[in-house]
Amino acid sequence: MPTVTLPSRSVPVLAEAEVVVCGGGPAGIAAALAAKRAGRSVVLVEQSGILGGMGTGGLVPAFIVMGDGERVLADGICREVVDGLASRMGVTPNYQWQNIQPELLKSLYDDLVTAAGIELYLGLGGVEALLEGNRLAALVVATRQGLKIVCGQVFVDATGDGNLSAWSGAAYDLGDAEGKTMSPSLCVQYAGVDWDAYRQGVGNGNSDRAVWHRLMDAGTAPVAERHFVGFFRNGTGIGTGNLGHIYGVNGIDEKDITRGYVEGRQIARKIHQFYRERVPGFAQSELVNTAAVLSVRETRRVRGDYQLCYDDYLRRASFPDEIGRFAYPIDIHSSTSDPKEQEAVERRLDETRLKRGESYGIPYRALLPQGIANLLVAGRCISCDREVQSSLRVMPGCFVTGQAAGCAAALAVASAGETRRVAVGELQDLLRQQGAYLRD
Repeated sequence: MPTVTLPSRSVPVLAEAEVVVCGGGPAGIAAALAAKRAGRSVVLVEQSGILGGMGTGGLVPAFIVMGDGERVLADGICREVVDGLASRMGVTPNYQWQNIQPELLKSLYDDLVTAAGIELYLGLGGVEALLEGNRLAALVVATRQGLKIVCGQVFVDATGDGNLSAWSGAAYDLGDAEGKTMSPSLCVQYAGVDWDAYRQGVGNGNSDRAVWHRLMDAGTAPVAERHFVGFFRNGTGIGTGNLGHIYGVNGIDEKDITRGYVEGRQIARKIHQFYRERVPGFAQSELVNTAAVLSVRETRRVRGDYQLCYDDYLRRASFPDEIGRFAYPIDIHSSTSDPKEQEAVERRLDETRLKRGESYGIPYRALLPQGIANLLVAGRCISCDREVQSSLRVMPGCFVTGQAAGCAAALAVASAGETRRVAVGELQDLLRQQGAYLRD
């Protein structure tokens, strides 16, 4: 690829804080709130115009599997969000599967962040990291007025894609051994759904999944898709669907991302026609929204001081520097349209499901990108192998690592931003004070 040398120029400072969080999804929101509640000044930068990432802009239908069947593992900020959302929806919180009404979740995140006094910037995408030796000095962001910089003492990479870490020179892994990643989806929202008629259909063996699989067996489904996730209620006549996969998309490749959005909207129209024609309760439904954010499940996994691995998952590992625990099973979506690979997804999900009361630990070292003194990583791009990433990538897992990163960043400020000088016991105490779950 040809290159062009840009002219050097002075860039104005937009903001400065003790803790700078890049990315406003669940991990970034948790990190920003945790650091602010620990008494630090915080800047939160989000490239879209919405806080919440997948649960809002991505229209992902639900917060899933917050606990181990006996206790809430994604406690603290995640529970606070789910409780607040359920209250606004007028329902009882469900820590196993809490459906999301995206507009209500958007307003909840806005309220939490602004009430905390966090300096928030929406619509600003990070583009570069400025380094001084092994320290990150500033984040370069693209604004409507040109490039500006955000300075800080400690930085948290909550981009999901590990962007800030990669710009800082951190090593990372991508996808499987061949570089193939899980296929993304473009989630949808329907209105005009008759939920009573749908429930009757389910009782008669005509749920959307059942009807879809019969069409697949007959070879007449509108899209060759064995792994059918489904559509879920979040209002009187509305719901959101995690429907269809877009195969062959690398989530950090510009052309692939563009194709993903265009193809995703094409798939959305085909699947909505299926719902209108085949699924009870959907005959008068309308496709009112496709997600503004592509639901990318996997890109970079930043290499940290420790790589959490599948063996840790299998042995239900505990660590002396543990900052949380999680229990969602291994959920690697197919990277190709091969029906055998698609069918294996749900089978492995069931085979790897932990028993009631079981979970695995997450060490603080997995949040520390190798070679960078004042950077933490949170969310689906932390240091782990592909199997564990497929478990931790869901939103409750991102809240767990995000809250830990925010607390660690707050403590690191007292040590000139050095994240490896944070006392683990002090970090664990602060997490407990903020309501996070840690095993005694």
